[in-house]
Amino acid sequence: MDISQLPPELLDLVFGQFADIVFSDDPNLTLWKDMLPLVGVSRQWRALATRHVYKFLFIECHDEIEVVSEDEMDDTESTDQSSDPLPPLWLTNISLFQYNNLNQYARNIIIYVDASINFSMFILQAVDLLKFETITWSNLQYLDICVDTAIEDPDNSADNNNDTMAQNLEQAADLLARHFTNIKHLRIFADKSHMSYKPTATFSNKLLNLTAKHLTSVTLVSPLTSNSADSIVSSIA
Repeated sequence: MDISQLPPELLDLVFGQFADIVFSDDPNLTLWKDMLPLVGVSRQWRALATRHVYKFLFIECHDEIEVVSEDEMDDTESTDQSSDPLPPLWLTNISLFQYNNLNQYARNIIIYVDASINFSMFILQAVDLLKFETITWSNLQYLDICVDTAIEDPDNSADNNNDTMAQNLEQAADLLARHFTNIKHLRIFADKSHMSYKPTATFSNKLLNLTAKHLTSVTLVSPLTSNSADSIVSSIA
């Protein structure tokens, strides 16, 4: 039997299983892009695959790598290496959801950083990208925050006022909790060194407190620095 002759119910099951398998280990935007051809095969496939493909929303922040030729590399090796680092590279599929009115299909959001960026700057920019003023994300059920980099601890300079930073982080957590009203599963992945930074702990504890009443599961890669997080996780478990 040709695959185009499969009953719609079976195709729908195949698409759902395929999406879950693809993203079961290391969900990322590159894998998601590889799934996009499913919605372009035919009208039937688009109708069936859309809700599975657009179930995943990604915001990623990476260190941008400058690609140079061998000749340029030779020149670079012989010159001063103290040039300014490239700004972080932000990647997201939010615009596709926005322009095609597909936000109702979003169920999982993965916010990931492996760039050399301050955590407070990262999370504030991520919240800004979600465009809460124009897009509703009320159907999201899974929120993953993955911190996979050495994040700079803010200093005590005038440009990095700790009180202001804490207020901004609490505001970001409040926005997420207020707009992600159906989040049932919160997962925060960060090694112990990241969690020891005050900004990371401030944001994580605030978000846990705000979403605890409707969470059914919480996954933390390591204990947070605040005892309140442990008590919240214990009460949910």
